[in-house]
Amino acid sequence: MHVADDRVADTGPVRRRCSPGGVALIVFALACAIGAAVVVWNHLAKRHHEQAFAHLASHTAEVVLTVDERFRAYRMLLRGGQAFLRSGDEVDLAAWRTYLQRLTFQEDYPGVQGIGFTLWILPGQLEAHTRAMRALGNEEYRVWPEGPRPFVSSIVVLEPADWRNARAVGFDMYSEPVRREAMDRAVHSGDAALTGKTTLVQETETDVQAGVLLYMPVFGDGMPTATEVERWIALRGWVYMPFRMARLMEHVLELHPDQVRMQVFDRVESPESLLYDSHPGVTTTGTGLVSTGSAILGGVEWIVRLEALPAFEADPDVRQAEFVSVVLVGILLVVTALFFSITRERATQLARTSEFLRRSEAKYSALVNLAHDGIAATDADFRLTFVNPGFVQLVGLDEAKLLGRALDELWSEGGGESRERILAHLGKGESKRYEVRLTRDDGSQLTVLASLAPLNDGWGRMKGVIALLSDISERKEAEQRIAHMATHDILTGAVNRLMFGELLAYSLAQARRAGHQFALLFVDLDHFKRVNDDWGHHAGDLLLCEAVRRMQGSIRSSDTLGRRGGDEFVVLLPEIGSEKDAETVAEKIRAAIERPFVLQGREVCISSSIGIALYPEDGKDEDELMGRADEAMYCAKLAGRNRACRAR
Repeated sequence: MHVADDRVADTGPVRRRCSPGGVALIVFALACAIGAAVVVWNHLAKRHHEQAFAHLASHTAEVVLTVDERFRAYRMLLRGGQAFLRSGDEVDLAAWRTYLQRLTFQEDYPGVQGIGFTLWILPGQLEAHTRAMRALGNEEYRVWPEGPRPFVSSIVVLEPADWRNARAVGFDMYSEPVRREAMDRAVHSGDAALTGKTTLVQETETDVQAGVLLYMPVFGDGMPTATEVERWIALRGWVYMPFRMARLMEHVLELHPDQVRMQVFDRVESPESLLYDSHPGVTTTGTGLVSTGSAILGGVEWIVRLEALPAFEADPDVRQAEFVSVVLVGILLVVTALFFSITRERATQLARTSEFLRRSEAKYSALVNLAHDGIAATDADFRLTFVNPGFVQLVGLDEAKLLGRALDELWSEGGGESRERILAHLGKGESKRYEVRLTRDDGSQLTVLASLAPLNDGWGRMKGVIALLSDISERKEAEQRIAHMATHDILTGAVNRLMFGELLAYSLAQARRAGHQFALLFVDLDHFKRVNDDWGHHAGDLLLCEAVRRMQGSIRSSDTLGRRGGDEFVVLLPEIGSEKDAETVAEKIRAAIERPFVLQGREVCISSSIGIALYPEDGKDEDELMGRADEAMYCAKLAGRNRACRAR
């Protein structure tokens, strides 16, 4: 029995059992792993929520800035229209319509339903106004709604003149309370004013949208406007823009159309004041992420509310990878104690994680490389460490020449803030956004919108900067064209009447302060009417343009040529040593105009009569100097034309 028992004991399989200490170790390791996993998961969830909210808040700020920039451009466009309509003694509706058609504003300023002018009709003038408008060709024109009112306005021009905008012609906007409040506010402030929520008369029974209108008052040329009473007396009407909200906002969320719901409210956040909803009919998204911002536009506050949609959470969530790593560490503790066979499973999990990271890196690399905007990364000293192809194409330099170079070395001389101030701002964890001139390798310059964000390490210290450069040169050029059109004559390019008046007032103030002389020349083209009558207005326009070119070549670089209207011009000599200086410039102009002009293959001869007025001998304010120069010009005409005369 003992021998048999010994044989069985020696040859049978050995079954190892875990000791009580081993079981305790397994339980302790599992408890530690589970506890660590719970703590880490809660921490990661909190951090992910904070990052998602920060991303949503950043996007809200970007939307508010985009809306604010758009309305600044709209206000600039209305300023140009205000200056155009104010430049003549009467409102020339045909010239205003031609001006709007040449602007091509719908290409340069997305979201604008139209640009128009509504006329302020004084009591007792409604019937005469209706007859005058029908005489211009609109036989069915009428001011509506009908009925007696103490004050009346009427939309007389609205471009583009499509079927939708044609519905609004003749509408008395002053009869509607929401519009009237903004129109009154525009006259009260003398500046642009935005209405609250309303419905445009352009709306039909389908696709009805909320609407707003932006007004800019137009006053009579030369009339005082210092007080509100004077502004109401001088009021001619309002140049304005109507907006359909869905069309206005359709491009604002183009980067994240399915990830964010945007709502815009008029002053208060309520269903009654809702101007726009990118996802109408949706009651709640369920994510709990909401960010709001506000913008003051034309004296009215808009509240912009962004709510994250479920797809917003679909961005790569590193919580899963980090949590898996923690779980793997816990499993590794258990495996190290008892089961080394789990190594293969761990390797498989790591391989899957690596594949996920590799695919994510490939996806973001493709997005960065295909982006048209310039994307770059710098180190903590603002030196470039990475540039995408869009950045290389924007700057015009090879990647090898860019890496290691400071980003702000690409700015034009004197452009932007100093590097120290930028880095100090980013070091606080705040982003930076500003416009700057960039010099390309071929010497040309671009205007770019630089968006900078800090790149921090795990301890919150800035280790570099992420930069996004967007070329906005075309937009800036469009703004400059509008500013030039607001201050210069459209036909000849000479300074217009309004701008010349401001320059004359400035020269007068400088002369009073410094005690020096300046001169004003009044130039009238002799026999110009004969050219218009014999050859037509086209030939007359060509003659005016060539005459301006010759006069520009005859004056000094510090002098200014302006057009008063028709064939009348004025020249400002802001500083002269004596009367002889003014006579010399006048003689150069006279000699230049006297030379024959060649128009459409035929030779034309005209001359000029020039009046000279000096400050302070001939006048001590703008009106007196202009009047004396005008009198001197008529003296030159009476003396036989083709000469310059001094005011006497």
